[in-house]
Amino acid sequence: MTILIAIPVYRLSCTVSIERGRLWSVVDEALLWAISRVPTSISELATMASLPHQLVIASVARLMRFRLVEIETSGSGIAFRASQLGTQLLTNGEALPFFPKRYPKRTSFVVERATGDVFASATVQLMSRKKLDREKQSGRPILSVIVQDGEPPMTHEANLNRLSDIATRRWDERVATIDARTAALHDHEFMIVRVIDGVAQDLPENAGEDLRSLVAAVAAHPLAEQQIRVNYAGPRDTASLEPQEHACTFEPDDIIIGGSAQRTCLETLFAQAHSRIVLHSTFLDAQRFATLAPMIQAACRRGVRLDLLWGAEKDERTEAKNALEASKIAAFARADRDLRGRVFLHMNSTGSHAKLILLDTVSGDWLASVGSCNWLFSPFRAVELSVVLRHQGAVADVALALQRLVGRRGLADDLANEMAIVGRDLRRRRSVGGSDRVSLLFGEAHDREIRLASHEAKRRFVVGSNKLGSTSRPGALMQGEAAAQRTGVQAIILFTDTTGPLKNRHARDMMEEARGNGVLLARTKEIPLHGKFLAWDDDDVVVTSLNWASASADPDVPWNEIGVRVHAPGVASQVVGRLEAIFPMLASALPQPQDGYKGTLPPAQDKPAA
Repeated sequence: MTILIAIPVYRLSCTVSIERGRLWSVVDEALLWAISRVPTSISELATMASLPHQLVIASVARLMRFRLVEIETSGSGIAFRASQLGTQLLTNGEALPFFPKRYPKRTSFVVERATGDVFASATVQLMSRKKLDREKQSGRPILSVIVQDGEPPMTHEANLNRLSDIATRRWDERVATIDARTAALHDHEFMIVRVIDGVAQDLPENAGEDLRSLVAAVAAHPLAEQQIRVNYAGPRDTASLEPQEHACTFEPDDIIIGGSAQRTCLETLFAQAHSRIVLHSTFLDAQRFATLAPMIQAACRRGVRLDLLWGAEKDERTEAKNALEASKIAAFARADRDLRGRVFLHMNSTGSHAKLILLDTVSGDWLASVGSCNWLFSPFRAVELSVVLRHQGAVADVALALQRLVGRRGLADDLANEMAIVGRDLRRRRSVGGSDRVSLLFGEAHDREIRLASHEAKRRFVVGSNKLGSTSRPGALMQGEAAAQRTGVQAIILFTDTTGPLKNRHARDMMEEARGNGVLLARTKEIPLHGKFLAWDDDDVVVTSLNWASASADPDVPWNEIGVRVHAPGVASQVVGRLEAIFPMLASALPQPQDGYKGTLPPAQDKPAA
């Protein structure tokens, strides 16, 4: 007896561009490293590496074709040495040059929704819901699987990984680009498996044991049931939001502090861009965009493409106002001969409060900036903090964040596809390590970080927040009080404005209460603080978009708040020292409670900060 089992699937299809090229091997890099130290002959290299002469000759010949090795002649014969380019790549820890060939390929795959198995569409028999219903009406014996309690992850990242596995069939191939215009997702189709006398006939060879067991179990049900309910038994969405530390050498000057300094940093980054910039600003202002136009025009004249994103979504009025500003900026770009066709403004809000910049450079490396500055809204007068990231692994994390911010349409979103591929390529690069560490913080990781800082602080615990709101106590004050309980720890929280239901009188009461608990809660006045930061002791600082004293991260949308933690000798001391020059109250001595006693601080001074 023959019965059909119908299992629901997702089917995704698109056209991709495949890069094919021979990658460099460990042998190639080891030989290049050997001759970068002293010129060496083929015989000596073969002996040193214990490799056949033919293999060494082939490797050196290829290195010479890419101008990484050159010949040196002397009275004793011919030797080979690393060229200036080869030595430079090795010294900087950069990848060796790769020049693959590209070709287009139409790819289609299905994700089986009961166990999460993935198959090329050509290897399975598919049937639409309408055709399945017609087959049932004709009297064919069909058992339909109904999946409940979950489904396979269908995130942009998950589908890109599946696409790469299906589209690339050789070790030297990889997906280079995805044509988003051709991407399509179908969720009304079924994978049909014939079962003859209890034996499945149409399962692909790479079907997993879970799927095979499911088919056998469903085939054992009586035909009268028609619909068989099963629980999803495959992998769940396991995207990690835990901070990924990257060992590097961090320069303190890459923490940008101040208002005008942010504009200088922005101009410097735009001047370094080679062909690509992606910028995310929470809010927009068409007039301020116009003041930045000369800088943007100069980049576009060099061939740079600029994607502008915004995230304002506090309420309908705020979103509508920024959408109007977005339309004005888009009109400005269309009317300008330098910007037309180079500047692309995304008209839908991402809903994110993050402030990000990502760009490529002539060297092939990418740079990123993460911080508090609304690049397309700020008048650059308030005190802002941003961090420029140069480690390619950390920059890859920024690309991933942008991918998730815009990837709501899956593989049909060009920018999400590009960011995912950029992030993948940057992760593969070899970066020179160091004793310093940087890591990106997403969403609730901020809460864990400030609790950790409160627990670890031995001398200093300083929080900067633009706003003071109703969530300030769990968000920052409690952590400051916990740190201040330990002898010798100075706890300071800075803010500029109150927000929400909190009024100025409430802020004064909170300042008095905090003072009694050993915490200096201080308000900046003449010089506003828009930057959001956390610094403790000498070596640790966080720069972020999150208002520690007025907002909390949304666990369902972790990409709405993004920050950077930096651990490097003296980096926190330098940041606080630079801020002390702007906000003198940071330099004031703060008496500390001892042995659990909460003393009273000196009365607050009611004069504006210089």
